[in-house]
Amino acid sequence: MNRPVRLSKLAIRPTPYGWILVFLLFWIPLTAMFTANNFLLIVFIMMIGLVIVSHKLARRNIESMVVKRRFPDEIFAQTPFSINYRLSSDQKLWGSMTLAFKENSPLQGELEGVWFQRVPPVKTKVEYGYFTFPARGDRLVQAGTLHSSFPFGLASYSRKCGDEESVLVFPHIQPVEDDIPMHKGGSGRGREKADPLGTVPYLLRDYVPGDPYKLIDWKKTAQSGSLVTKILSEEGTREITLRLPRNASERAISRAASLVLHFARTGTPVALEGAGLQIEAGTGKEFSRKLLTILARWPNNPETGTDRDHSPGVIVEIDDSGDFLWKGSGDTDERQSGHSR
Repeated sequence: MNRPVRLSKLAIRPTPYGWILVFLLFWIPLTAMFTANNFLLIVFIMMIGLVIVSHKLARRNIESMVVKRRFPDEIFAQTPFSINYRLSSDQKLWGSMTLAFKENSPLQGELEGVWFQRVPPVKTKVEYGYFTFPARGDRLVQAGTLHSSFPFGLASYSRKCGDEESVLVFPHIQPVEDDIPMHKGGSGRGREKADPLGTVPYLLRDYVPGDPYKLIDWKKTAQSGSLVTKILSEEGTREITLRLPRNASERAISRAASLVLHFARTGTPVALEGAGLQIEAGTGKEFSRKLLTILARWPNNPETGTDRDHSPGVIVEIDDSGDFLWKGSGDTDERQSGHSR
């Protein structure tokens, strides 16, 4: 949601060169009066003209600028992303020159802001700046500050510019392995058994005596020099259920989001459970975005659905340290390290 910001008043701050000029504007006329030096009066008048010209050019340079920014659709905490700046100037002669746009907290980026050397008149110019958000959740991004010392560097002119925007930041993503134990449906070699009734291939492994010949992947077999079997399964038999406590740590939430994206890439159905929260398993980009949105706002989630006595497929309980506790019907629980690779 964008909230437009009205053209704000200019803030003017003299630079070191500007303060020297201010001193001279007081010192020269006083010296001219005591010494009756007409040349100093001429210099004083020329300096007044310089100040007027500098002020008019600088004021017009910054007031003619319009800055619109566009955030990417997906932003993850502690991960650099780019902001698209669309710049335009109604300064008809030469456009606007040497400006910088500085973002405010909670955005973290270049301390001096993003520099725009020249924005041509009439045409729209596109520039990019790179920033990070330190934490997940809904973040209100304030209007930025546009500033410039054009044309002579005597003073810095600045004003608020851009729109206030509400941005949703997803949890920090860490690289993860496919940590599903082999006998619970994970990738591996030699321990899985092919389901002859399955129709959807989801992994490959070495041939095991007893595998139906129709499940052999002959292309992979020719490439590897040894028999390779396609493991088939009906959709949903490898469903992964992620369970989080309501007061989950940031580490646990980050690990859960990492698993959501990891299994989304493999097409594995993923469900999410928490205190009073029950999201049925699904796949696809939009569903993954739904789960990431819930995790971004955790624990401020509305109660949804009812608790189940058990979940089909594999259950992953994530503790505050980020470790995974894998559960499967009829199997012994296994805890695996949450350290990323």
